[in-house]
Amino acid sequence: MNTLELNCKWHFAKQLGGREDGPNDPMQDNFKKTPYASLIRESIQNSLDVPLDTSQPVRMEFSISRIRAREYPNFFELKKHILGCMKHYPSNDDAKVTYQPMLDYLNSLGEKDNLYYIKVSDYNTIGMEYIKGDTSQPFYAFVRAAGVSSKNDASAGGSFGFGKAAYFYISPLRTIFVSTQTEDGRHFFEGVSSLCTHEMDNNLDLRVSVGYYDNNDGEPVTNPQNIPTRFQRNEAGTDIYILGIDASDKDVIYSEMVEAVIRNFWMAIECNKLVVKVDDIEINYETLPTLMEKYYPEEQDNTRREKYYNPRPYWDAVHYSNSDARHIVIEDTLPTIGKVCFYALKNKKATDKILYMRRPLMLVKARRTQSSNGFYGVFVCEDRSGNEILRKMENPAHNEWSSSNWRENGKIVAKGREAIEEIDNFIIKVMEQMFSNLGSEVQQIQGLEEFLYIPTAVDDDDEYVNESLIGEVVDQRDEEGNSLTTKINDTEQIHTSKKPAVGKVMITDPTEENQKRNREGGHLSGHGTRKKKNHGGGGLSSKRIEGHFEPSQEGFQGKMLTEVPVRYRVFAQMENGQTVHNIIIHSDYEIQNGRIDLVIGGEQTDDIVAIRSCSLGGIIEANTISGLHISKGKNVLEIKFADNMRHAVKLDAYELK
Repeated sequence: MNTLELNCKWHFAKQLGGREDGPNDPMQDNFKKTPYASLIRESIQNSLDVPLDTSQPVRMEFSISRIRAREYPNFFELKKHILGCMKHYPSNDDAKVTYQPMLDYLNSLGEKDNLYYIKVSDYNTIGMEYIKGDTSQPFYAFVRAAGVSSKNDASAGGSFGFGKAAYFYISPLRTIFVSTQTEDGRHFFEGVSSLCTHEMDNNLDLRVSVGYYDNNDGEPVTNPQNIPTRFQRNEAGTDIYILGIDASDKDVIYSEMVEAVIRNFWMAIECNKLVVKVDDIEINYETLPTLMEKYYPEEQDNTRREKYYNPRPYWDAVHYSNSDARHIVIEDTLPTIGKVCFYALKNKKATDKILYMRRPLMLVKARRTQSSNGFYGVFVCEDRSGNEILRKMENPAHNEWSSSNWRENGKIVAKGREAIEEIDNFIIKVMEQMFSNLGSEVQQIQGLEEFLYIPTAVDDDDEYVNESLIGEVVDQRDEEGNSLTTKINDTEQIHTSKKPAVGKVMITDPTEENQKRNREGGHLSGHGTRKKKNHGGGGLSSKRIEGHFEPSQEGFQGKMLTEVPVRYRVFAQMENGQTVHNIIIHSDYEIQNGRIDLVIGGEQTDDIVAIRSCSLGGIIEANTISGLHISKGKNVLEIKFADNMRHAVKLDAYELK
């Protein structure tokens, strides 16, 4: 038996038919752009979910260390399996890109060379239990399964079972070791490598993609005396070793980790629920102010992207809460999600951005409002029942709340939509309370991409900017390159830009005047009615389109039509319990017989909602209004939808002749 390795070796079971796993893994795209920030987010979130003593903070440690190659010869048998991956997929570019660097790296290590790893340790946690055959146990879910979560607690952050990929994709070898001790003193240890289906001696000897490193015939080591000394635990909690790190980047890695800890978990640290040590830097309640100032010296958050936001002004709002008139705390109990709290720091240079958090006090998302009052805000829901609702509306990356993420039997659960509307209405009330002296009739909040509010009255619409024009795309684009959901770019002020959204009028007579209008509209971007890819700035060129519409008893028949742009803005407000969408259309030309189609921008695609009434009359059919007279200049349409809800509306307009 090898002295240090204790005869641990690799076990890749034979591939006995069934599906093979190829070398391309799309999950890596979720983590490869910010690997160390992803590791911090996933690992700390997992540990905060399982505290042993809730009266004490969970403690996390991140360090880089090494093992000598000659002391773990069986580990390096992994080379044979990596070579087998390349043999099984000899013409596959993904296999070459993925596995050749692994092979080169292992071949470069001599007996006296070091194999470096990142060690992630947690303390004051319950560890991971394992019972053979019991798929509900956390050690099974983390080490021996994919896409499985063992978390039943409503507060659990990583409930999708995908977060473990953050560990594997930091490792150049796609290999980690896991050692854990449960609160009752039981030990479990095993290494795991995630490769692809591969062959050993020949293509008849196929092996599965995932192998295990242990001395228990392919099962976790349970006797602590059989666990290599370096990997033994002596108190409850878990150690995870990420193999194959380039230690020459150690200082950069540590710096990125510290920044990620502060950015994602400053609230948990501020509330003394978490202490994190990165190398020799300890981040706790006492050291947080100094480290916040060191790593985030700017007092303003003017960043464009959520994952790079500056946490300092938001921490200031919480740390100095109620200390003066600039620091505001507002609490309430909402019908659906229970007790919530809003912290705010008034600052004339602030970008009116709000951070959203739930248990376990980590950042979920950061969103701008459509106001310019001057504040930084933090919304927190720690209510257990409300936390469960919000958790169900998160995506696998845990960076959004959307009612479309919570479905039962394929249908969106109504309570999720109620919760989102409840949060938005709460923040509207908060802003009215904080800035009531400004006399604003209506506040526009872009809280969770579900509802549209207005910043000004309809008569002031020239000062309004449609959110879809100044926003940064936060989900997929449609075929024209238009964003279905946006968040506000932090560097722009909502009342300074005059750029409107653009729809299109369709006409049938390509006269010289029409061609002139087409040329004038050629520089404008807008929502087309025929899906096309946007290959350069979204410009709208004048062109002829087949298949558009003329009313008839059977519906709308196709015609050759020419596009002409019209500018529009959409406001939504409540009037006597009814949701009214005010559509302000600015046209450079009079349109005698116009038609508009109103489309709702959804999370993944456009939806259709039936129109109930229109203030300018016309013929209403589903989401279409025809027979409209659109005057040159400004036109105001008051639209009521059948569902009486607020929507992000997109407009397409046509003229029929």
